[in-house]
Amino acid sequence: MRNSLLKMSRNFWLLIFQALYYPLAPVYDLISRYGFLGQWAKWQQAVLPRIQGKGVLEVGCGTGALLKVLLDRQYRAVGLDASTAMLKQARKRLKKAGFEGRLVCGKIRHLPFPDNTFETVVSTFPTSYIMSLECLTEITRVLYPGGRLVVVDTAFLKPYSRASRFLIRVYGLLGVWGASGKNKNQRDRTFYLPLAEAGLIRRDEIFEDDQGEAHIIIATKAW
Repeated sequence: MRNSLLKMSRNFWLLIFQALYYPLAPVYDLISRYGFLGQWAKWQQAVLPRIQGKGVLEVGCGTGALLKVLLDRQYRAVGLDASTAMLKQARKRLKKAGFEGRLVCGKIRHLPFPDNTFETVVSTFPTSYIMSLECLTEITRVLYPGGRLVVVDTAFLKPYSRASRFLIRVYGLLGVWGASGKNKNQRDRTFYLPLAEAGLIRRDEIFEDDQGEAHIIIATKAW
């Protein structure tokens, strides 16, 4: 009985989560902004001082919030997402800011870019695709030698507000963010990605302020 209730609860929240990426995409920014008391944007923008070069690809760009910041700062940035609903919101945001033609609909397993195109690839709050060797190999392919992948790792977000912790727990139960659905021993600061197998050299950093902390993975492509 308990297992059945847990499964029903998980399925309910999974439907809600999927809805945010498709029919409810127009309210995604509101939920992330108010649900996390403004911390969501800070976690996203924690990638900025860790970017190298000017050519940047954001995988899973969503509604384009971080992408607009990158373009405002004169990066040659491109955003990729598999959700047409999310990209519709991103196009509205970028068009209003005067940045058109910077979005691509596609999946990370088949990046529509030549080899050695970008100096940095960024991914914030990725779902489980980021744990795929196939995806990481594609990211390595489009990076310049010496280029880097910067990931804000949702397996180790620690917001201090009670409401934000609840949302993180929901996502963790769904297992939709990285390793969040695993038990505590598996969901630690060593968050597993097959980076070495993909040809990337890893280091880890923590972004922290008075509202919480986030784990950031930086992985560099060998020369």
